[in-house]
This record gives sequence, C-alpha cells and structure tokens, in this order.
Amino acid sequence: MAMGPQEPNESVPVLIERRAQEDPGGLLIQDVRGPAITNAAFHEQALRVADALASLGVRRGDCVVTMNDPCIAAHVCWIGICWAGAMETPVNPEFRGNLLIYGINDCKAKVLITTNAYLEKIAAIRSELPHLEQVLTLDEIAPRSPLAVRTLASVVAEAPRLDHAPPTLMDPYAVIYTSGTTGPSKGVVVPWGSLQYAGQERLYVGDRPEDYERAIFYSPWPMFHSSGRTGLSFAAIRNGHVVIRERLSTSAFWDDVRRFGCTHAHLLGLGNYLMAQPQRPDDADNPLRRVLMNPVIAEYREFERRFGVVISTGWGMTEIGFPLAGADLPNFRTCGTLSPLYDVRIIDDADRDVPEGEVGQLIIRPHRPWLLLTEYLGKPEATAKAWRDGWFYTGDALRRESDGCYYFVDRVADYLRVRGNNVSSVELENEVRTHPAVEDVAAIGLPAALVADARRSTVGRAAGSEDEIKLVVLRKSGAALTELELLSYLIPRLPRFMTPRFIEFVEALPRTPTGKIQKKALRTDCLSPGVWDRVAAGVDVPR
Repeated sequence: MAMGPQEPNESVPVLIERRAQEDPGGLLIQDVRGPAITNAAFHEQALRVADALASLGVRRGDCVVTMNDPCIAAHVCWIGICWAGAMETPVNPEFRGNLLIYGINDCKAKVLITTNAYLEKIAAIRSELPHLEQVLTLDEIAPRSPLAVRTLASVVAEAPRLDHAPPTLMDPYAVIYTSGTTGPSKGVVVPWGSLQYAGQERLYVGDRPEDYERAIFYSPWPMFHSSGRTGLSFAAIRNGHVVIRERLSTSAFWDDVRRFGCTHAHLLGLGNYLMAQPQRPDDADNPLRRVLMNPVIAEYREFERRFGVVISTGWGMTEIGFPLAGADLPNFRTCGTLSPLYDVRIIDDADRDVPEGEVGQLIIRPHRPWLLLTEYLGKPEATAKAWRDGWFYTGDALRRESDGCYYFVDRVADYLRVRGNNVSSVELENEVRTHPAVEDVAAIGLPAALVADARRSTVGRAAGSEDEIKLVVLRKSGAALTELELLSYLIPRLPRFMTPRFIEFVEALPRTPTGKIQKKALRTDCLSPGVWDRVAAGVDVPR
C-alpha cells in the first residue's frame, strides 16, 4: 500500500545520534573512491567538530563558511556545525574574486573550513574579508600560507569535550544561497524540518513500506546546493546509507549504482543524458527502484520501462521545500499534487484568485513552522517583501487543473505577454529544444515600447507590459543552423503570437552555479548589432 507523507519528529543529527547508539557499526556514508564511515564514528567526529568550533569562539547563530567538494569530512563538518548551534554557509568551490568575496562576507563568518586545494583563492582576496578570523583545512597538513592556516584535526585535538544541545526541527540545517537569477544571491536560512519533510517524504511519495528498508541513496551533487544535502538526510530517515561522488559523471552513473547497490537517486537534469546513452540489453538489471526527476522528460514512461524504475517529481524552492510532489505521473509536465501540510493560492497581479486552469503566481503558507525558511540572512527587507498577510510569495507562475495536479509555467518575471496573449518562456524553450541542432535556449521578453531604441544597454520590463520575444540560442557543436532555418522550423509549430521576433546565437549561456540560465544577464545589450530581427529581414509569419 502506498505510504502518505510522514512528518519528521527529530532532526537528522539526532537520528544519526540514535543510530550511533543502536547500530554503531552500521554504514552511514560510502565514498565511491573507497572511504566509508560508520554511524558511531560519524557521530563522534561531528561532536568533536562542534567542540573545536566552540573553542574558537563560534556561538549559537553564528555562520561558519565551508568551501568543499563532497567528501565524508565535509559531511562531518556540516553536522558538527549544527551540533555547535551554528549555521553552515557553503560556498561554491568554483567561486573566485568578487563572487567569493560576497559569499564569505555576506554571512559575516569568523571561521572558514576548506581544503588545501582552495587556499590560493582565499589568499588572493584575504584583504577583502574583514570578518574572517580563522581558516581551517580538512587536509592532514596545513601548507605555508599567508592565511595562517590550521588543520581542523589540530583544533579538534586541543578542544575540551562539551555538551551540546540537540538540533531541533526548527534549527537551521544550513544557509543555502539562492541562484541569483534576478538579483544578488540571498542566503536562505532553512530549518531541518523543511529538508526532512519536503525534501524526503514528499519526493518519494508512493514508496512501499519495504522501500524504507535497506535504502541506499546515490548522491553525486555539490554540497553548496540543497541537492547535495538530501542524501545524508535520506539515509538518516530511511535507516540506510548514502553513496557520494566528488564530481558528477554521467558515464559512471550506472556503474556506481550497480557497484554499490543504490536504490534511490535524484536525477537533477540527468534524464535526457541517461536516455541518450546507447541502449544495453541489461539496462533494467540494476538495483535502482525510484528516482526523483527534475525536470521530467517527455519519454518518462520509456525511461521507466528501460531502466526498471519508478519516477517521482515535484516542485519547490530552497525557501519552501517541495510542497508539490507526485508519482505515477499522468504526464511529464505536471509537478504533482499539494501536500496536506500547506495551503496555496494562485493569484493575479491584484492578489485575486484566478479561475482553475488559469496561470497566476503561487503563494503559500505552511501548517508547521519548520516547513518554510526562517529568514533571508541579514536581509530583513527581503524577508518582509516575500511575506504578506501570512503568505509567502514564490514568484513562480503555476496553474492547477481540475484533477488536483499543478503545473509549473514560468518564473513570474520571465512570463511574457505578446499582443494580449500570455506566453510561457518555459513552453517556448521546450519547443525550440526539439530542433536537432539546438543545444539549449533562453527566451526573454523585450518591452515592445523600447524595442526601437537599440542603443539602450539594458532593457527592463514593467509588469503587464507588452513584449517582443527574443531567443538566445546555443547551437550543438558543429551545427550550422541559421536564424531563418530555426524560424522556419518554429513557424508551423507555434501560434503566431508565440513566434519570436529576435534570434541571437551565442557560444555560451550565462549560468548560475546550479546550472540555471541567468536571464538577467541576457537582458544586457540585448539588441546588439549581432541580433537577427525577423521584421527587419522582412520575414512575415502567416496567420
């Protein structure tokens, strides 16, 4: 019988503590490179990290910056920081310069934990980090450096044993920075309860009771993103363990899954890549039982048959978890049904509920205080702006159909209006990607009233204004696609109002650290001389 969503009772650190007591030798984390750690060893090391941080003056509510690739020691640090009552603030290890300065300074952390591989980046900006006092390395030896680096192990060895209050569901599991697609990244203070409920039970709704036993989660995802945190949480909840990989490798995915007996995995944008691999007669001969797929590919039923898995999906945000989720999907576009622990409304620009089936902004309020973000770190204005009369305004446009299924349409800021018609940039982009020469694409709206002024360096968009559509297209390697060829391909596939006016081919699309296209960057110099204009080219679109 399918299981409904289960509310958590205790935080992941406390669940691991219990496992350390009841099954000290049980496996908790396995690294594909070889190292592994048991429940008892992990819990003991996490407590000692908490002791070490306390000895350095870290107090409840402080932030501790980390800059690490996925490894066992990085997971130990995460849970140890939580036992210290502090908040881990992970920074993308690929950051450098101003991005890295902002990532460290915004949270005002006094302590940074990293590895020797990234010390040079920190040293290059040390004079720009007024709050930073201590730099610790996870490596066994600290190299000579102007940073006066210490090993975390040496601090642990000197730290006295202390008692630490158990983290609760309301305590933050981390400060996760948003992607910054519409402005500077904001640090989201996220409670444990949000990760454990919204990120676990809802995403695998439909699991059978036996699926809760011997569950092994495969996680090749970075730890600066919430996706890299779900594996350990999943393992603690399911009484299983997590298999981690330092870097995602699509070619190694199935080898890892088979070698380590992985039963669950999160396919964050991986569906198409796995389907594109050459078929093998033993594709379904693997231990994987369920996958969370975001986004769901059009061939999802074929994917399920080919690999012998059940697909779940969901919709959510760092700030709110995943209130929408589902399995046994009726189609690949839905993001599931609503959890009973939330209320939602879909509204227009005047805060009026829109009729069923129509698109509007989804706003949400939780039935439990630990389901949504606590705040945007150090940004009370942004926190206040996101909430109104007890509702959190997501900024995402969705619709709800009569069967209770919800559909993500677009970011509200990216939703286009052309000659009185609403246009989803997501739906348009999906159609463009069907062209065999297109690798990726972003659709943006240029305000019709400003299109004539090509000298304008940045085009802003007022709510409710009329748009002209521009496609920014990344061609596949070696493809010789022209603007006219692409337009000719799209015309019979799109309504007239949805047909783009402008097309620009680029060598790369600007992306956030989590791979999302930064449309804000594309709106700068958006009418440069290299942009092809169908109207100027005299190409008409038949009615």
